[in-house]
Amino acid sequence: MKSTFSTLIVDDDKLALHYIMRRAKETLIPGDFHVAENGKEAIDKLEDLSDDTDQVLVLLDLNMPVMTGWDFLDLLTGKPYKEKTLVVIVTSSTSQIDKDRSKKYKEVIGYIEKPLATETLREVLYLFDNNLIVTKPD
Repeated sequence: MKSTFSTLIVDDDKLALHYIMRRAKETLIPGDFHVAENGKEAIDKLEDLSDDTDQVLVLLDLNMPVMTGWDFLDLLTGKPYKEKTLVVIVTSSTSQIDKDRSKKYKEVIGYIEKPLATETLREVLYLFDNNLIVTKPD
């Protein structure tokens, strides 16, 4: 069965994955939740999700082994499902250079510094509820 919406949480820290998942579920973000521990796993998950999901929200850490968040974003830009993938960077980086760099990616719709607050995710959900990001199916 095709899901309209999925959330993919990408972080190499298992505690952070659990924490972000809890915050996301508290906000009542719709759809299925998936996790990946690095950018490579995230791309693999997106490959699997692309046929079954209309839109994917990726909550992406930047500093990870195997494939960083930046490497993930670079690879995503060449994928056919990039148009239905929205990325919110969730990172401990407070660097202005990273914030500015994130704006170069069309798929990045937000940059959130850890720790992630439930209210911050609610603001993202508010955008979805107002169809500024996610459009309702016909």
